[in-house]
Amino acid sequence: MGFTKWIFAGLGWAVGGPIGALLGFFLGNSFDSSDKFVGDGSSHHGPYHNTGTQADINVALMVLIAAVMKADGQVKKSELNYVKAFLLQNYGEENGKQMLKVLQKMVQQDIPINQVCAQIKVNTDYNTRYHMVDFLFGLGGADGSFDQAELNMFRLIAQYLGISQSDYTSIYERHIGHSSNNTFTQSRNQKDPYKVLGISKDATDDEVKKAYRKMAMKYHPDRVAGMSEEMQRNAAEQMKEINEAYERIKLLRPNLK
Repeated sequence: MGFTKWIFAGLGWAVGGPIGALLGFFLGNSFDSSDKFVGDGSSHHGPYHNTGTQADINVALMVLIAAVMKADGQVKKSELNYVKAFLLQNYGEENGKQMLKVLQKMVQQDIPINQVCAQIKVNTDYNTRYHMVDFLFGLGGADGSFDQAELNMFRLIAQYLGISQSDYTSIYERHIGHSSNNTFTQSRNQKDPYKVLGISKDATDDEVKKAYRKMAMKYHPDRVAGMSEEMQRNAAEQMKEINEAYERIKLLRPNLK
């Protein structure tokens, strides 16, 4: 099976809509009015509603990756290495390299981020979208810093994907922490443990415990088991920070058990 047919063969909802249009453009294929991929013998009805697979999520994530990488007007080597590891792990050596070429071409084009996010939102659950945003922060910080253009893109993507403000604040704090120049903090102890849990300092003890349980549920291994290995590793790392934040809060609140 050729590369172009291979990439489409494992897809459901990602074949239609703006994501499918981007892939079709770069891979030299086209869609007819019923969103049928010309040449693969399968049709996809409705705007995007098809049974999705991890392949759909990976391809959708690749489009978001391209949007983040082009946000600051330059593609950094650290970002390419980060993405290359993701693609090679999920697609293997040969196909991973081909996907990287598609990504590099995609970065050069205009990406209708609002439409892409709308397609993702219709076809994925909240937990998946949440971890996609978390993963993108890891990409943005691959070089040890975040510029304002990247942060603006993160916020826009999170908004279009329907991520709550408290969840966005938690992701932001864990990846960046207190910093006036958007560089990584040197220690987790410099990060606001309340913001890590997505709450304010005046939250009650019950609200703290509830926020912790909510965050722990998001990063439970069972909730990310079907995601890529990179996303699972990111989830494990973020869970460590959530646990440390909770322990720090408990030190500040002797009555919190």
